[in-house]
Amino acid sequence: MTSRTLLNLALLLIVLILVAVVMLEPGKKPEPKPELLTSMKASAVKQIKIVRRDKGTIELQKQSDHWRMLTPFKLPANNYKVESVLNLLKTESVARYDLAKLDPARFDLVKPVVSIDFNDSLKIDFGNIAPLQKQRYVRIGKQLHLIPDYYYYQLIGSATDYLDHALIPEGKKIRRLELPTLTLALKDGKWMLTPKDESYSADAYTDLLNEWQHAHALELRPLKDKDKKNLPHKQIHILLQGNNKPITYSLQQTDDKFILIRADKNIEYVMPKDKAGSLLKLQKSVPEKPVAQKKKTGGK
Repeated sequence: MTSRTLLNLALLLIVLILVAVVMLEPGKKPEPKPELLTSMKASAVKQIKIVRRDKGTIELQKQSDHWRMLTPFKLPANNYKVESVLNLLKTESVARYDLAKLDPARFDLVKPVVSIDFNDSLKIDFGNIAPLQKQRYVRIGKQLHLIPDYYYYQLIGSATDYLDHALIPEGKKIRRLELPTLTLALKDGKWMLTPKDESYSADAYTDLLNEWQHAHALELRPLKDKDKKNLPHKQIHILLQGNNKPITYSLQQTDDKFILIRADKNIEYVMPKDKAGSLLKLQKSVPEKPVAQKKKTGGK
């Protein structure tokens, strides 16, 4: 081995040692892992209660793999929304203090604006915001914590934000669809249209049913008492497989709005206006235009 080769190997070894020193930083203590707000696992949570001082209480319960709201509405919940609230359990506690040495009134914790309870065993009270920071004080037992502020705004929002916006619950299939102008019913494995109209194909039936199966509201609103007394006369009845009682929507439709009202659940589904046609009537297929054949020019 030549002296030049030995020199190159020595230089390479020095470079590797320097890289290791930079990366490993010997003597430097590793940064401590951030402390989590709680040790509760989101997967262990089956019940959630959100108590809002000025907006009422929201109760949620996990049933199989889906969340359902029990109060103030008895309807399927938005799983994604609930999961985002469960992230509170593992959020970072930026700082923590012993509340025994502090005045709870200073942090607006005498009567919290909002509290959340997981499984009736872990309660988190939300206090006021930390000055000059986007963080909020919360109380767990006798400890005061500082956490990111956005969870507070999630919890004080409208109860309807926690509801699933789908018209048909996930996993449920339509067995009978009664619209103001027509009815589709499944009989002996075949869809039957009333009144009969042979100008519509089986594909038109499928398209209409699929529109309902996958329809989502833009917004959900609580139904006001005065509106409940003056419901529109036009109604839609949807019987689902496994159910004996149909879902009933009252139809409110003008040039400016398309709203489906579930009076039994005290809720309004504000729908996209451009969906009225595809949800309320069958669509006739447009025949494809024949492709014009190009005339051959020149040659034999």
